[in-house]
Order: sequence, then structure tokens, then C-alpha cells
Amino acid sequence: MQIWNRDQQCFEQEQEYGLKKLHFLYGTIPGRMMLKTFVCRRWFSELLARKQRSRSSVNRIEPFVKKYHIDLSEYNRQQFQSFDDFFTRQRRYHTKAPLSALIAIADARLSCYEICENLTLNIKNSVYSLEELTGIRSVAEQYAKGYCLIYRLAVQDYHRYVFGDCGCVKSVKEIDGVLHTIRPIARQYRVFCTNHRICSELSTKHFGEVLQIEVGALTVGKINNIPTQHFERLQEKGYFSYGGSTIIQLFQKDRIVIEEDILRRNQEGYEVKVKIGDTIGSVKGRKEC
Repeated sequence: MQIWNRDQQCFEQEQEYGLKKLHFLYGTIPGRMMLKTFVCRRWFSELLARKQRSRSSVNRIEPFVKKYHIDLSEYNRQQFQSFDDFFTRQRRYHTKAPLSALIAIADARLSCYEICENLTLNIKNSVYSLEELTGIRSVAEQYAKGYCLIYRLAVQDYHRYVFGDCGCVKSVKEIDGVLHTIRPIARQYRVFCTNHRICSELSTKHFGEVLQIEVGALTVGKINNIPTQHFERLQEKGYFSYGGSTIIQLFQKDRIVIEEDILRRNQEGYEVKVKIGDTIGSVKGRKEC
């Protein structure tokens, strides 16, 4: 699968982790039976997560770092007690973007979609209603004709995420569900409205009301949000335990403008690789400050 690397200004082939296993699970009858009975259940992901927290799992770190060319010098430490300890590693955050800039909140592959007037989204040929995504009809109605940003975190990505502006948390709702992979191979399972997720209503200084949804995925043991009422730009919001995962952000109509190059690549069918703090858009109708 090709993605657009914005920093390098080139396409790159994504190294998909565990692709053979996914083809078995989603592409064969025995695999789909396993998915239905236990693989997508949260208890099974927690069981796998315990294995990643064991001391013996530390042996997986070096091959993983080499395969995905991860520069550990960027992080707060280079020694880890388990693979899970490595997976949830931390680093410092910074950005040169002005306050009126919309910044990336995660290291991920980004896609942007316009929200239709009837509160639906067409994502990779699957149609979702905002009520399905959020479980809250009254909230969903606020985002008609706005923008939806989808951050897909591959297993090799940094799995912590931040707030993109200062503001306060108005409400948090957890929606139970199963755990499918968020890669295209599982598209028919409508993963954004069937997977376990946490929805946070955020009131922000520069972008108004924002709805943020963290979506768990196959082998993700837990979505770990840090309890807070008030937040600052680049303050850590939380992290995902082991596995690939997704963050969805909904913005109201006429609040943001997305960078033209991102929209162009998305329209061509490509996700755009971004890092925390990158400028991906701006406040609509406001100059830099």
C-alpha cells in the first residue's frame, strides 16, 4: 500500500505488519470463524497484551527497530523492560506552527473527508452516519457540512497522541465493541462504528467544538486517555497499547481549512504521512498569530 510522505515529497510503500496473518483471518473461512468467535474480542487482545508486557518480549524490540528504521534517539530513553514498554515510549513535543494553525495530533497516515448535510461520511467506499460513530445524535448534528480527519496509526508508529489546541473537556463517552484491524482488508466490517472507541467532546480556543474519537483495533489491549478537565496545545491526551489504531476528529462547518496538498493527495486516493506538530490546516478566515 502506497502513502504520500509529505516530508520527503515522495510516495513510499508502507511495510504492513503481520500481513499474512491478516489475509488468513479476513480472507479465509477458518480465519473469519476465528474472528467471529474470539480474535476480535477485547479479552483476547488483553491476553496478547499481557504477552507483550512480559520480560521475554524485550527480545522483539531490536528486530522491530531495525525493520521499521525507528530512531530511538528521538525518545526520552532507549532501554525498555518489555515490548509494551517500548511500544508506549514517550518523546518531547514541539511545533513551529502559529496558534491559528491546525496541527497533527499524532504520527499517522492522515485522510480528510467532508461531512455530508445528512450527517454521513463516505470513507473508503463505506458510508457511516455520525450517530453510528459517536452514539450521540444530538452531538452529531452539530457537525453537518464540517470536516472529518482520520489518523490511522500503523503498528510501527509512535502511539501517543496530543491535544491540538488549548481548551476543556466537556464530556467523555466510552462505546463498547469488538476489535477489527483498521486496515483496508477489514473494510466490510465497518470498523469505525463496530470497534471499541472513546468519544470526547472538546471545547477549544481556536477551533470551536471538536469531537475526538479514539478507535481501538485488532490486538490493541487498551485506549489509555489521561484524565483531565483543561488542556494546553501539545499536552499529551493519551496513548494506545500494543497494536494499530485510529483517531477521528470532527470539526464544525466553516471552522478549518485543510492544506491543499493534503486534500489533493487524499482525492487521489492516498493517505498522507504526518507527525505530531505538523501544520495540516488553519482556522478558516483568520490570519496567522
